[in-house]
Amino acid sequence: MNMLLHVKAGADGSLSVAEVWKNRNMKSEFSNIVARGGFIYGLDDGILACVDSATGDRKWKDGRYGHGQLVLVYDLLLVQTEQGPITLVEANPSTHREVARLNGLSAKTWNTPALAGEFLLVRNDQEAVCYQLPRRTSQVSERASLEDN
Repeated sequence: MNMLLHVKAGADGSLSVAEVWKNRNMKSEFSNIVARGGFIYGLDDGILACVDSATGDRKWKDGRYGHGQLVLVYDLLLVQTEQGPITLVEANPSTHREVARLNGLSAKTWNTPALAGEFLLVRNDQEAVCYQLPRRTSQVSERASLEDN
């Protein structure tokens, strides 16, 4: 069972907790979930799903990735699939859209990937790999314009 709780601090420093919603729309087991723009993304029994964080309503469920892990990178979900491949999926509450796929690892993994700048590190119990990722043009342009000011 999943639930969203609202934790509030009182003027005297005491905490109160109120349930916002409770349902079974995101059964992530041991996979992590990410939040972006009022929506929650995660692997619901191995299938990527999007849930509205305000209501708990499921927006979509699509793409079989097994019990892998997610990392939010700007407006993309980097999914380390349980089977080994790495995918990039748009963090879009309207639809599931996979935009890229990399072979990644050659065997099962449940490990969370690590991202350090443009370096992606992935591992399982047999191998560890570091990939240098390309920078997105729009982000490079934004950084350049900030540095010019």
